[in-house]
Amino acid sequence: MKNLLLFSLLLLISSSLLAQEKVAIEITAGAATAFSKGISSIDGGEIPMNSHIRPTAGISALFPVSRNWQLYSEIGFYPNALRNGVKTSKTDFGVYYPRPQHVSSFLPSFSLGARYNFNIKNQQFYVQPGLVLSTSTSLGSANEYQSPLGTSSIEQTNKVAMAFRVDLGTKFMTKNDNYFVLGLRFQQGLMEMNRYTNPMISNQTQVGTVTEITRGSYIGVFGGYGINTGNWRRSSR
Repeated sequence: MKNLLLFSLLLLISSSLLAQEKVAIEITAGAATAFSKGISSIDGGEIPMNSHIRPTAGISALFPVSRNWQLYSEIGFYPNALRNGVKTSKTDFGVYYPRPQHVSSFLPSFSLGARYNFNIKNQQFYVQPGLVLSTSTSLGSANEYQSPLGTSSIEQTNKVAMAFRVDLGTKFMTKNDNYFVLGLRFQQGLMEMNRYTNPMISNQTQVGTVTEITRGSYIGVFGGYGINTGNWRRSSR
């Protein structure tokens, strides 16, 4: 239901924006690494986690409100940190850390915010802060499951979580007033999303557990293409 409401909100905003002449539609794709934190049940200490680089993508609608400012809405996806793993080379024991195939590799997200555009020596740049809503991971009836060496479980702390995101990008205009974009993105989760607990194994014996905590935080790079919808009206005249 919440996903449907988010999609409906995006559709409503996008439809109203497309009625304007200078709305831009921006499609981006890139690579990102998501962050998580591992906690040992033995001493409560933090265990280093190994983040992987995975793809990310999104589509945005941008509406101008002044010469330098635009409002934006975006729907996209980013890597699920529950696919990270323990950095076993930095521990004093072997760790059995299963990764069930039905843990999703990516999480959907919906973002709203503002973009500030500025020039440095005739090159266009922008800073884009925003708020993000995304869903956490649930395995339904399989939230707890048995493995040969112990029990693993996923606790969905918040079904829908909020994060703060900021982009820093640059634009390269084309002759038809469209543009290419390159940028950096950082997202900081504001709410805990999941607790993923797995057995910690030493010499084929469970000596404790590792609980991985995710908040929807990641850092990445992206590129894309922006389309000025005002061209559609001009070409139809």
